[in-house]
Amino acid sequence: MRKTLYRCFFVAISPYLPNTGFGQFVKWKLALLLVGDEFHQQNLLNNRDKLARHFAHDTPLQADLTELLPCDATTNVKVLDIGAGPVSKVGKIHNGHEVELVPIDPMANKYRKILTALNLQPKYWTRYGEGERLSQQFEENSFDLIHARNSIDHCLNPITVIEEAIRVLKPKCYFYLNHYRNEGKAAKYYGLHQWNFDVVNEDFIISNRFGEQINVNYYAFLN
Repeated sequence: MRKTLYRCFFVAISPYLPNTGFGQFVKWKLALLLVGDEFHQQNLLNNRDKLARHFAHDTPLQADLTELLPCDATTNVKVLDIGAGPVSKVGKIHNGHEVELVPIDPMANKYRKILTALNLQPKYWTRYGEGERLSQQFEENSFDLIHARNSIDHCLNPITVIEEAIRVLKPKCYFYLNHYRNEGKAAKYYGLHQWNFDVVNEDFIISNRFGEQINVNYYAFLN
């Protein structure tokens, strides 16, 4: 029923919403409410065995993320996972020590209900959080590493998320973005897929269906 309602909105209303902050918010909020958890619910049902390792308590921190940690970050490593989904996949152990993992997602409450119904319990439950409001939820210079996998291009405002992530990230530490190229175009701007991420001539470019483009490299230089 929710999926049908969203398809009606997507066909009949979404193309005519103006390119304003309010119009973008309406699209994002309705996609979040009606189809935001669609993929994750089916993925957990269909790939439960494959995903089991992410629920284990001794999963090591991903190797590519370990390489990005500060040299002195051997213990008390604090990692923020933005848009973590039902269960964070970054890992929980580094150098034999437990990582202080903080997974957040605006659909955290829905994910908790899904996991509870499936009798699945992660070591770190995803908590409610919006990327655009990180500095309201966490202190500045709090994290040794921030991770986002296929999530920032699903947000209401990716640039604001990047700015907020930098605020709560410790100096000289990394914000690791792992995303598909031009997912908005590939998905025909359905659901939460309202933004495109791409690399053009070594520049990080964010664009939307209205032809707007932001060169993040240049934007970062100016700010």
